[in-house]
Amino acid sequence: MKTRKLTEADVTSESVFMLQRRQILKMLGISATALTLSPAAHADLLDWFKGNDRPKAPSGAPLTFTKPAQWQNTLTLTPEDKVTGYNNFYEFGLDKAGPAANAGSMKTDPWTLKIDGEVAKPLTLDHHDLTTRFPLEERIYRMRCVEAWSMVVPWVGFPLHKLLAMVEPTSNAKYVSFQTRYAPDEMPGQKDRFIGGGLEYPYVEGLRLGGGAETPTPAAVRGFGKRAPPPQRRPCGMTVSF
Repeated sequence: MKTRKLTEADVTSESVFMLQRRQILKMLGISATALTLSPAAHADLLDWFKGNDRPKAPSGAPLTFTKPAQWQNTLTLTPEDKVTGYNNFYEFGLDKAGPAANAGSMKTDPWTLKIDGEVAKPLTLDHHDLTTRFPLEERIYRMRCVEAWSMVVPWVGFPLHKLLAMVEPTSNAKYVSFQTRYAPDEMPGQKDRFIGGGLEYPYVEGLRLGGGAETPTPAAVRGFGKRAPPPQRRPCGMTVSF
């Protein structure tokens, strides 16, 4: 098939390009009644139109931590509501605002972290364990996403190698595998592949022992010195620097 060269006649008119979100919804026949459906029912209906609508995330409980000088800097921090309200959690929709808007039904307490496999001392820890067994410290990291956006976040956590030392990996262990929670009744993206971006759940990621798993990689329990709001309120997450 021969490709046709675009001309000025193909350019979208400025009047259409500058249409406001509500104007577009009205033109498509999406009424205010449709917008009152439950989050699960229209989680992705408005994803394309949300623009900069970022719902404010609920606040979390404060944590006690130190601020080692080597992990502090003078970079301007990204506002907290942007960090907590602009996320990639396909379990709650493909739009960046979807997780903060649709995670209200997710149960975050109790929630445990299980560590097993090629370890001498398997462990199951809850959030209290993860915030009290290890001294917490704040590290300010700048992240740059492949999607062309970036943030500067003050993460609070502890080095992953301290947790690994507690479970004592065996000589057969080569990798640390991280598997997300699987709860399709609470996470619409795990139940519906259209909402969840077509991914296989539970999501699995990993680090190589002898590499990232033994460096000062922090197991972050929260940013901005507080326990995370949904959907970030899992026992801990990983912040890997390169």
